[in-house]
Amino acid sequence: MTIILVAHDTLIPSLDCMIAGEMAAERGARFAPLVSGGAGLSRFDCVQHVLEQGELAPNGVLWAERACGRPVDGLVDRGAVARLPDEIVLVPLNPAIASHGEAVARIEAGAIAAGRRLERYDVTERESAFEVRRQGATAPVSLWTRDKFGRPVRSGFQSARTAGAPLRILIIADEILQREVYPANIAALGDAADALDLDVALSFIDPRMPQERAWEKILAEADGVLLPGGSDMEQVRGQIDVARAALRTNVPTLGLCLGMQTMSTAVAQEGAGLNDANLAEADPTAQTKTFVRLRDEKGRPEFRLGVRPCRIVPGTCLSQLLGGAAEIDVHYNHRFVLETTLHEPLAAAGLRISGLHEDRDFADAIEAPGLTFFMGMQGHPELASRRGRPHPLITGFLFAAAARENSQKIAPIDGAPLAASGRRR
Repeated sequence: MTIILVAHDTLIPSLDCMIAGEMAAERGARFAPLVSGGAGLSRFDCVQHVLEQGELAPNGVLWAERACGRPVDGLVDRGAVARLPDEIVLVPLNPAIASHGEAVARIEAGAIAAGRRLERYDVTERESAFEVRRQGATAPVSLWTRDKFGRPVRSGFQSARTAGAPLRILIIADEILQREVYPANIAALGDAADALDLDVALSFIDPRMPQERAWEKILAEADGVLLPGGSDMEQVRGQIDVARAALRTNVPTLGLCLGMQTMSTAVAQEGAGLNDANLAEADPTAQTKTFVRLRDEKGRPEFRLGVRPCRIVPGTCLSQLLGGAAEIDVHYNHRFVLETTLHEPLAAAGLRISGLHEDRDFADAIEAPGLTFFMGMQGHPELASRRGRPHPLITGFLFAAAARENSQKIAPIDGAPLAASGRRR
């Protein structure tokens, strides 16, 4: 029985746990992140990774779930590490976090008392590469780097790309936050690009910048637009403006969590004539509140967190992308929901609800079937994406962006339904 400690001194949340996750997959180990948190805890939105059972973890835990192909069980107290029943347990450590330094002695003492073997490795960053050395050794045991989507790859690995102009995807978000703090969106785009054999070029515009922009002109230079999630309400106005321009220009657009909310609000403003509409969280004084506090059947505020089923509405574009699945599991992390009294006005304006809450008639996914691709999901499908198994919604988005110029319809690849990531029913 072995406990493996993997130390990586980093202040970048997207790097924290990355190489440790790959090592856990290689050794067949249980990945056991500590309850003391991950890198960059003072940075905004750095603990937003949704665990299956309904717990938020440092964003870097994403890499372990992607590499190991299974959910991380949860955060572990340092004193409980040696009592975990697994044959091999791997603990990611970050010396930049004071409590992790203190945890080492406790874990080592627990291992000795339990008669468990200890291994210790250090991850060192050298330019754009990551060297892994066993403690006390001079030669590295492995060398890693990252591809342009931020995903870890063995050093020297090069992916083949189809020749031709790259697909231009515009992400309406702060690039530093997407690359250094919440890497799941970019990684998921990479998974979909691999599946479709597409070369994708990413560009970013921060929606929090106050200046007015000629969005229609900007979108004319893009093949597709991604509106990601996030808890920063300063993004809302810019995302709504982009979504309104996307409605007018028919640029393929995908919204994730907050992105779905701003897309729906854009339809309320642009199509339903509700010019005062806004999210209650962004503007509590708005006369028309498109997204309101989620409450349970007794009226108490509710926080929806974890992997939960989404009911797919038959006959929708989303249903087609999912191969006709009746339900699909989705990572959720939200407290606001589309106001149910707006369902009919939005439907009259061309917005269709394509996914529903597991047991209540709340909108979990939306689409505008009259457009090439205008779809959003309340949850976080990007967290279910994997290499070789991208999420169908994200794959469908890139397919629509690639097919835009010749007006192809969204269709299954090679005549077969796109395989959904995660469990389907």
